[in-house]
Amino acid sequence: MENGKPENGAKGTPKISALDAAVKYIASAPRSEKEVREKLYRKGYHKAEVEEAIARAKGYRFIDDEVYAENYVEYYGAKLGRKQLEYKLVTEKGIDKELARNTVADRISDEDEREKAAEIAASYIRVKRITERKDLAKVGAYLYRKGFARDVIDHTLDAAARGLGATEQEEF
Repeated sequence: MENGKPENGAKGTPKISALDAAVKYIASAPRSEKEVREKLYRKGYHKAEVEEAIARAKGYRFIDDEVYAENYVEYYGAKLGRKQLEYKLVTEKGIDKELARNTVADRISDEDEREKAAEIAASYIRVKRITERKDLAKVGAYLYRKGFARDVIDHTLDAAARGLGATEQEEF
């Protein structure tokens, strides 16, 4: 290592700066501050250089956890419930807990959450060919794993049970 920069293989020439490495990493897909920091550390950059690169990237608005969280919720909101979205933002992406909670609450209304759960449940019922009420517990477990709240799951299962009870022969 020379000047805080990892050496590049056999030639011994310095690699690109930490900021350049961060920009290159961010260019392929949006990243949270935590993801960029971890990537730079894995590449062997020193703490001071990583912190300076992060600060400069934030100054250029290449890294913005608030925008990242909004985009993440926008994209994954169709597949996951509120709890799962918050969990992933905080634990996997390193987003501040309060920011994650507020972003999810602002972007996903109660009505949106119920509609999304109903769509996911209907798809699951169709794919798994569930025709009996006793198998609805599997649907509830699936929705729970997707991060939906208990009251949303209960509401969705009630509607699904009514649908199964009304039409035993039709697909839900």
